[in-house]
Order: sequence, then structure tokens, then C-alpha cells
Amino acid sequence: MTSLNSLPIPIKIDNINDQNIDEILQRLKQLTRDEKYRIYGIWSCQSRECSHEWESLYTPGRFRDYLDKTERHSFRRKCWSCGNKVQFSSIQLYEQQTIIKESNITQIVRQLKSTSNNNYLVYGHWVCRNWKCRHNPKCQDKSKCRDKWQYQHRWQCQHNPRCKKGEQCRKRMCKCHVKYGRRRQDQQNRAYNSKQRPLEHERHCQSKWIKQNEWKCKHNPECKTERECQREWKCQHEWQNEYTQEKIKGYQKNDSRQQCEECKEMSTISSFRLYTQQPKDTNETPTIEIICHLEWNNHYRVFGKWNCCGCTESWPSSFTWISLRKFVDKISGESLNQVDYYMQNCKVCQSSENKLLEYTPLKQGESKKPHTRGSCIRCLYYDTCRDTQI
Repeated sequence: MTSLNSLPIPIKIDNINDQNIDEILQRLKQLTRDEKYRIYGIWSCQSRECSHEWESLYTPGRFRDYLDKTERHSFRRKCWSCGNKVQFSSIQLYEQQTIIKESNITQIVRQLKSTSNNNYLVYGHWVCRNWKCRHNPKCQDKSKCRDKWQYQHRWQCQHNPRCKKGEQCRKRMCKCHVKYGRRRQDQQNRAYNSKQRPLEHERHCQSKWIKQNEWKCKHNPECKTERECQREWKCQHEWQNEYTQEKIKGYQKNDSRQQCEECKEMSTISSFRLYTQQPKDTNETPTIEIICHLEWNNHYRVFGKWNCCGCTESWPSSFTWISLRKFVDKISGESLNQVDYYMQNCKVCQSSENKLLEYTPLKQGESKKPHTRGSCIRCLYYDTCRDTQI
């Protein structure tokens, strides 16, 4: 069930050019008629000076919409880096697999109900990172407050003449109205008239603006990461409460959300911490920590070291998924069976019979690099990873 050998081999379409584009378009439209495939594509800039590449992941519905709007029988777009033309260099179709529909928190709690965990004291750990306005006067809308921060630390106008304000520049770059036209304007008018929260930019439009405007710290000394730069603008309160066996057995969905004492906003539980003795404070290192957003489909994401059984190749991978039960029971990597983890292919000989030698819990890096979806089995075959950004 969990071996990569049981997953269908993806359909790969390479060598896309102007001569075969019409044939490829017709084939893709036939393959995406139903909800069977998730589509992973690599965009490549055609400029020799740039050679920029990035990946895109589409659900069947989104990709069909894209195909319907593809003009002049081409996959061409503009490069986010240099502005020259780019096109798909490779398209891969992965047959979508079924997943457990329970939330990751519910799956973790069910695992903690196991009698083998009676030797641990279980604590829920909350990390509040709700946005904290520091403007004077304070902003009424948090999304607008975050936009102000973005305009101050990210905005780099490329228009001629240059925009005087970041908001003006953002509107000129917005592509949402191209997709939705008058219908979107009508929605905005209704939201305004009914005094509802204004509609935000669509995800693809927001992502494009962020990628084109790199973060630049204005502190002295400069912050190492954007997360560190935003620290004073986000609530930093952390707390934890004990989960007794009675509370775990009677767990309800709403138990995972609590109100922060500092910002008075609601926060969702960040992790479950297991101790062998009563902790003194939140800074004490737990015996085991189960970070909620790293759990999925009864598996847990770790950093693993692999060895190929077909050749002498070995490699590390931060996209290693092992059984959640085995992780909690602290079973070593060499003692795991192939059904206890998602297999990885060797990049040298393409062998799928490989061995997970050892694993360690993932650690948060200093820099926030984009999630590499092309290396993540969850993204390709199941559903898109969601990072809590904590």
C-alpha cells in the first residue's frame, strides 16, 4: 500500500515544441477529461542569458481551465525573472490516489490513544503567530496591514513612470480582473455594499507579485530571514497544556483551537509533545515531538538517509515519509519494513528496491526555500502540502 512500487508510473511528455504542440494539446485534453490525474509541469525560460526554471502543480480542473484558455496553440508565458518568453519543457501526469479524509490532528490523537503511549506525559503545544498591527492609528483590516508591510519591505516598482505608492503598483500588476472580468467587479461591489471583508487577490496573482518583489530587510543589523524580519509584527506567545488519557479519549475537534492570552486571537495547536517526566516550561526539550503539519495519511515526514539496492548510490532526503506509529514508537530506520515508508527511486539506476538506513526529525532551516513539489510524493499523487509557516 505504501510502497512506491504500488503507485502508477507517471505519464511523461517531453520535447515540447512548435511542431508537436497541437498534437500534445489534443492528447492532454483527452487525458484530463475526468478527475484522474494531477499535472506537474516545468517551465523553462527560452533566453540563454537567464535559463530560469520553475515548477507548477495543477489539479485536473485547474489544468482543464488552463487548456481552454491557451491561446495560439502554445504554452508560452513571460519569465518572472527576465520578462522573456518561457514554455513548458516537461509535463508529467500522476494518477491521483485516495487519501484518509480525517484531519492530521485527528490522526495524531487516534495514535496517541494507543496503550503503548501510557508511559508518556502528553502536552499540546500552541505557537501563536497571528499578525499584530503596529501602525498608529491601527489598521482595521489585517490583510491591508500585511500589505503595508509588503509594500515597505518587498515593493520594487518596475513601471515607467514609477508608482508613488505600493498599493498603486500592486493594482497595476494585478491580473485577477483579466480572469474574472465584470463578474469579479460585481462581487467586489456586493462585498463593499454589504460591508463585508474586501476580496483578496487570487493565489496565483499574489504569488506572482511576491516572486517578482524580493524581500529586503530595512533593519540595522539586517535580519537573516524574512520570518525574523516579521517577528515584531507577529504575536510570539507560546503555551502548552497537558492532555491526560481521559482528555485524549474524549477529544473533540474544537479542542485543537485555543485563544491566545496576548493577542486574544484563536490559534490551532502546533504540535504534540511527549515527555517522560513533568516539564518545567515550554523550553524543555520533549522526548518526542509530533509537529502537526508534518503528519499526513498516517505517515510522518522526516529526514532520511537512503541506500540503493541496485547500485552503490546513497542519498539524503527531507521528503521521507514513514509510518506515524513507527515514529512514535521510536523504531530505528534499519528495523523498518518496506510497508512502513514510502519508497524512493534511485536517481542513478532508477531502481525502486531501495533501503531506508536511518532517519531523524526534520529541523526548521534558517532560510525559507520554496517547497520542491517534484520531489514530494504527497504533492504529486495525493494533495498539495500546506506549510503552517511557523
